Amino acid sequence: MAAYDPAAASAPRPTLAVHGSSELDVASAFREHYPFVLRALVGLGVPPIDADDTAQEVFVIAHRRRADFDATRRARAWLYGIARGVARNRRRARRPELVDALPAAADDPERDVVNNQALALALRAMDGLSSKLREVFVLMELESMSAPEVAQLLELSVNTVYSRLRLARGRFDTALAEIRAREGAGGT
Repeated sequence: MAAYDPAAASAPRPTLAVHGSSELDVASAFREHYPFVLRALVGLGVPPIDADDTAQEVFVIAHRRRADFDATRRARAWLYGIARGVARNRRRARRPELVDALPAAADDPERDVVNNQALALALRAMDGLSSKLREVFVLMELESMSAPEVAQLLELSVNTVYSRLRLARGRFDTALAEIRAREGAGGT
């Protein structure tokens, strides 16, 4: 049995790489990044009702490809890339559906109804964004990432990120106004 070495115990270790290799520790990545992956998938167009199953699929793929993980990159960026591919494949395969609202929690049903309606409205407005604009919009507006972080994650220049965000905000606002006008006039 090896002797305890306090210096080795306090040495920083890559948080999401299996000790002694560059392979991803999927269990740790799941615990740390599951909420992010879930939100990213919804932002990428996966209906909220399917987001949990799709997030599970992302982590199954991450587990299968864990040896491909580059420990010099952030796990969040690597998982986002997988989520992006899974969402794209889902969009290609799915039939057009109505956006399902998330189930309401029991603590304040009225607030949950309002939140779910707002979520459904925002998702409908984002449906009109191209995937490139939607990615930047979701990461910056919903995930509160900085432009340099998004640029690194998507392998874009910072100026491109700002340009896409500006376009996405404009199109989102226009789509939201059109939906509200239609619903106000049509009563739906």
